[in-house]
Amino acid sequence: MKYLLAFEEILVKIEKSAIVIFVFLMALLSFLQIGLRLFFHSGIVWLDTFLRYVVLWAGMLGASLSSRYSKHFAVDVFARMLPPRWSSAAAVFTGLFAVFVSILLFFASNRFLKQEFLYNSTAFYVNNTAVKSGWLELILPVSFLLIGFHLFVGIFRQK
Repeated sequence: MKYLLAFEEILVKIEKSAIVIFVFLMALLSFLQIGLRLFFHSGIVWLDTFLRYVVLWAGMLGASLSSRYSKHFAVDVFARMLPPRWSSAAAVFTGLFAVFVSILLFFASNRFLKQEFLYNSTAFYVNNTAVKSGWLELILPVSFLLIGFHLFVGIFRQK
């Protein structure tokens, strides 16, 4: 269990760093786009679409971090109303249920991603080079896997 918690802490540091990078990137590229439109009456054609995907990445990593710190939407409303002797068992049950749901979402998003690659879906073009949407949506199954991992470890983490 000690190694699992240490591995989770490494993941949390990576997730936090990635979120900081993505937020900085969003701010920088947004200001660049605004400046180009304001001063040159033109912008980078594909940048708005790219920024939408950066928002997706930052949001999904933020959801993963919120599940680590138990700041996500909780399904333990009824567990909080139970007497103290039942609350720990109910917390384990709701935690396992949340892990199960995140695993289902992982498989669903993985299936979606396979279809994106199968149909060769294009998000945008950069100088006649197609950027495939599957690569930009790769965060979906990864984040659901991270959410499930954080929720699973949270079951064993001492409060």
